[in-house]
Amino acid sequence: MPQPTSAASFSRREKARLRLASQGLSVQRWESAEEVVRAFGVMQGQDLHSVRRSLALRAQDRSDAGNIVRGYPMRHTLFAASIKDIGWITELCAKRRKGDAELVAKVNKLIDRPLSRAELKERAATTLPEVPFWHVVRVAMESGHAVYSGVEQLITPVELPGLDEAFNGDQVAATADLMVRYFRTHGPATLRDFAWWTKLPQRLIRPAADSLPPDIERCGEESQDFVSKVVMDMAEARRKRSVLLLGAFDEYILGYRDRSFAMTSEVHEILAPGNRGVFRRAVVVDGQVRGTWNKQAIEDLGIPGYAERKVQKLWRNAR
Repeated sequence: MPQPTSAASFSRREKARLRLASQGLSVQRWESAEEVVRAFGVMQGQDLHSVRRSLALRAQDRSDAGNIVRGYPMRHTLFAASIKDIGWITELCAKRRKGDAELVAKVNKLIDRPLSRAELKERAATTLPEVPFWHVVRVAMESGHAVYSGVEQLITPVELPGLDEAFNGDQVAATADLMVRYFRTHGPATLRDFAWWTKLPQRLIRPAADSLPPDIERCGEESQDFVSKVVMDMAEARRKRSVLLLGAFDEYILGYRDRSFAMTSEVHEILAPGNRGVFRRAVVVDGQVRGTWNKQAIEDLGIPGYAERKVQKLWRNAR
């Protein structure tokens, strides 16, 4: 595991600014959309419009977006990923349910070509009427048999590189790869953040953390935060006051166990009412959530005066 550098623990504002830089939101780190998802490993993908916005905020060129698919690689949640990565990440992180082998076989038999949701729903209603449709889709994707792909987001059967192809079956090596991607794109963050994000067991996380590369630094004797040296060396990462209109499920909000670095508990309740997994679109000023937005209006939750005109301009362009 990397030895601590001389940096002390981060203040809330400094942590927020560094995380914005790590995520490529306040400084440009990647050229293409596929570079973005490959850097992250996976990105929140529940809402297609929000996925596209998250990618657009981090990459100027989205011409390679055809290589980006959506599935259920972890946490029983939709994520976007490169087709090169989603197979092994799903095999590593998706929780297999005991006794599901027969259901998996039946579900996967239904998907013999790219299908719209309506087409698959019709097939499932005939063959598996007792199984909720959302469960049919999730079983197909968590088993690695299918993904959402293409402009029409068809449910598509695929052959994906798994752990054997990518890591010779070594789960610790795969965990280390995903951990490095996480700290490079989410840091400063902790091993607890990574464990929460992936839901991987400590038997994989502990040995993986012992083999982090030199560019991942642990910051300070008292700090448990890991961050990329590339980001720490960016002068603008610590001083830039950015203004952003994020999508509803952006990794800047959902990529950490504790969101208090970016908002108060009162603002969090407005952003995610009842904490039931439904997130509104955030207005983020200098790393802090200062409002929400949709096509109809902006809800001001303390937007500072210097940012008001920029927020209005971004909102008009996003409508």
